[in-house]
Amino acid sequence: MKKEYKIISELIEKKSRILDVGCGDGELIKYLLENKTEDIRGLEISKKSVQNCLSKGLPVIEGNAENDLSQFPNNSFDYVVLSQTLQAFFD
Repeated sequence: MKKEYKIISELIEKKSRILDVGCGDGELIKYLLENKTEDIRGLEISKKSVQNCLSKGLPVIEGNAENDLSQFPNNSFDYVVLSQTLQAFFD
């Protein structure tokens, strides 16, 4: 597991509602599911990565964060993680 995932995990309270934007292979989601919460979702732009996550049983949907975050109502999550994604945003 990446070192930054451990740091992120330490910042998140147990039983929180979490969205992982740009979740990639789902490694962080899997870790948080096992150690912090059952209420987590991933949003990923890569169809291949989404399929990979779904094959592992991870709750991930395909979408572009710049356009698709509005599908989640305000206050849907206690934490939104952008561990590898923020630098890719245009706006």
